[in-house]
Amino acid sequence: RVVVATSVVAALFVPNSHSFRTLVRPRDRHFFPCSKMPSKDEVHHGQTVAEAVAPLIRIPEPSAAGQPPQSKICNELVSAFQKSGFLRISSPFLPISLQKQAIEAATAHLVSDANDGAAPGTEVVTHPSDPKSYCMLTSKEDAASVSPTLVEYIEALEKTKMLVLHCLAVGLRLPDPNYFCKLHSENNSSLRLLRYPATSEDTGNRCKEHSDYGSITLLLTDGVSGLEAYHDGKWIPVPHEEGCLVVNAGSLLESWTNGKIPATLHRVAGPTSESSCSSKQDLLDAVGRDRTSLAFFADPNTGVKAVLQEDEGSDNGDESEKVAQMSVSEYIRWRSGGADGDAKRSGLAFTTEEEGRVQNGGSNLEGEGVDLE
Repeated sequence: RVVVATSVVAALFVPNSHSFRTLVRPRDRHFFPCSKMPSKDEVHHGQTVAEAVAPLIRIPEPSAAGQPPQSKICNELVSAFQKSGFLRISSPFLPISLQKQAIEAATAHLVSDANDGAAPGTEVVTHPSDPKSYCMLTSKEDAASVSPTLVEYIEALEKTKMLVLHCLAVGLRLPDPNYFCKLHSENNSSLRLLRYPATSEDTGNRCKEHSDYGSITLLLTDGVSGLEAYHDGKWIPVPHEEGCLVVNAGSLLESWTNGKIPATLHRVAGPTSESSCSSKQDLLDAVGRDRTSLAFFADPNTGVKAVLQEDEGSDNGDESEKVAQMSVSEYIRWRSGGADGDAKRSGLAFTTEEEGRVQNGGSNLEGEGVDLE
C-alpha cells in the first residue's frame, strides 16, 4: 500500500471545495455538425485536426545508462494529455512485429469456440449492449493460457506504462519524477482483448461513449477505422499509425490532476453514429470487417485512494463523499456496475457527472484548479 504524503503533491493536488468528479465543471457545449466545423483533414500548423487531437510522440530508446526520456519529450506528452486526454506513442519496447503477433494471438482466441475448455479467467464474453465480444486477462498466468506472445506483450506494456507515468510526473513538474510509478508498483494492470465482428451498414456505435476508469490506457488496434474522441464539440477520428499505441487518460488521473488532464469520452463509431466526423466511407468499410483491439488498463495499487487528498465541503452530496473514501479497487468495481465488475469491465455504471456528459452530447470538462504550468 502506498501512503500518499500531502507535502509531495502539494504543488499539484491542492485542496478546494470540490471532491472527485466535481473538481471540474462541464463546459456549456452542444454537438456541432461536422459540416459546420473545420474539416477533419484541414491542416493547421502541419497537422490535420485529427492528428492535433491525438498527436504522435516518439519515445526514444533508453540510453546505455538506462536514463528515462528527456524532459522535452515529457513536456510534449503532458501537453498532449492536457489538450485532449489522447495521444499516440511509439515505444522502444514494442516493435511492430510484437504488436502484429499480439493482434494475431488475440484474434485467434476471440474467434475460437473453446469456452467450454477455456482456463478460468480466459473466457470470451459477449458484451451486454455493444456488438462485440471480449476477454479480460488480469494476470500473466491468464495470458499464458491464451498465448505466450501475450505474456511477452504484457511485459513490454508494463515497461511502456512506466515510461509514460515517469513522463507524466516530469512534465507536471512533481518533485518526485517516480511519483506515479510508485502508485503503480503492484502491476495491477489488465489486458482486454476485444473483437468487433463485421456487421451491417445501418450500425451505430460498435462501442458506446465512455471514459476509462483507471489512470492510463494503452490501446493497440488492427487499423480498422472507428475509434473517435470527443473534443471541442465534435467526435474526431483518432488516426491509426502502424507501430504506435493510442494512450488516453482515465478518471483517476483526471481526479489526481484536478481536472487538468481530462478523461475524454471516446467510442467506436459506425456508419449511423450521431455527429461523427469520420469519413462515412471509412465507417462503411470498417463495419464490413472484423475489428480487433487490445486495451491495457494501467490501474494503480489497490490501496491507493480514488481521491489522493481529502476535500472539505463537497457540493455533490453522497456520491462524492462515497467515492472519496474508495480505494482504487473499490472505485473500479463501483464504476463497472457490480461485485465482479472490476474483472468484466462492462462499464454499466457512470458517475452522476459523466451521465450528464453523455446525455448532453459528451462535453469534455474544464478544470477549475491550479495552473500546472
